Amino acid sequence: MDELINGCKSIVLRCRSCGRLKKYKLNIFNIYNFNLKEYKCNCGETNIRAEYLNNKVKVKTSCFYCNGIHNFILDLGEILKQENTLYCTFGRRLCFMGSSNKANQILLENQISLLENQNIIFGEDYFHNFIILEKVLERLNYLNREGKISCDCGKTEIDIQLFFDRLELKCNSCHSVKIIFAETEEDLSIIMNKDKIVLREHNISCIDSIMEKKRDI
Repeated sequence: MDELINGCKSIVLRCRSCGRLKKYKLNIFNIYNFNLKEYKCNCGETNIRAEYLNNKVKVKTSCFYCNGIHNFILDLGEILKQENTLYCTFGRRLCFMGSSNKANQILLENQISLLENQNIIFGEDYFHNFIILEKVLERLNYLNREGKISCDCGKTEIDIQLFFDRLELKCNSCHSVKIIFAETEEDLSIIMNKDKIVLREHNISCIDSIMEKKRDI
């Protein structure tokens, strides 16, 4: 059986202007058809320009680390790689281009790092239970690596947000939300026993120790 080649890739990089870690979707067929594609941050900064040029794709990225602009020329084979990392001229990892699952993993690992930094900045009292929240986040990271986080709508572009007592998964396509409480050992036990998490299309649902069954809110 021939292996299916995915022409849609995810891009992850840090915005040069505001410092946010952003994720974008790159469809190589759109570039080939429309020649130029721009990706902007919420702050208005243009982070990436991808342009079809002489049977190759020219990628221009702004750089958070050196505040400059970097240009890369990629052929089709390079773009279709499962994982492709572009580097700043000073050796820092500038941009990831590859599968959505790997991109989500990078974002989750970044959230773990941010969580640790927030605990240092705001103190342990900022989170209701930092240890539980960290363990829940690590479990979500594992499920995502295994491809076990999805949405009923069939899309895989899912963002994660941290709060002092919970995490929220949000589908970028249908805007469904899964609320995961992370305050008690019972909350941790519930999420550790989940072998997959499915967001319900166009709905808000939750997972917690009080209400083990998922419900619409």
